[in-house]
Amino acid sequence: MNLPFIYAIPWTAALIVLVASAIRDVKDRIIPNEYVVVIAVIGVAQCVALRPGLAWVSLLVAAGTLLGLGVLAHWNLIGGGDVKLISAVTLLVPPNQAPVLLIGIALAGGVLSCIYLAAHYGFRRTKLSQAGEADFVPPMSGFARLVKAEHARIAAGDSLPYALAILGGVTGYMAREFI
Repeated sequence: MNLPFIYAIPWTAALIVLVASAIRDVKDRIIPNEYVVVIAVIGVAQCVALRPGLAWVSLLVAAGTLLGLGVLAHWNLIGGGDVKLISAVTLLVPPNQAPVLLIGIALAGGVLSCIYLAAHYGFRRTKLSQAGEADFVPPMSGFARLVKAEHARIAAGDSLPYALAILGGVTGYMAREFI
């Protein structure tokens, strides 16, 4: 379903906020509530403007997603910020397309997990082979520090920045809709 150009405006705004949330998630492993609220407001505005008769269904889908994923968050299988952000992005799509979006997010999460898992084992192997070498650390830029911190998180087996997967799933959905 190709949408007219005017519909790209809220999607672009949502994409900008999702990029900001992904950057923040990579950097600090947190998704600020302000970003989630902005995405939800954009989604609700889109619901009311494009499909006013289905706005309540979209809200039910988002609430169901929040409750369902909230159970996973309760058992520490997914982060609370991730749950809120995923629920908010379901408001961006028609209710019948929410499962497609959620599958796209899950697939992007699987790819992200595979990348992090491969990096984890690659870093472990590198760490074992470099044992005993002197560590000289030259001055680093902000990006280099971020990469080094992410390297340490991956090597330690820390949590994934799942906002990247959410961004990937939403971007995939947008590409399918607008191209």
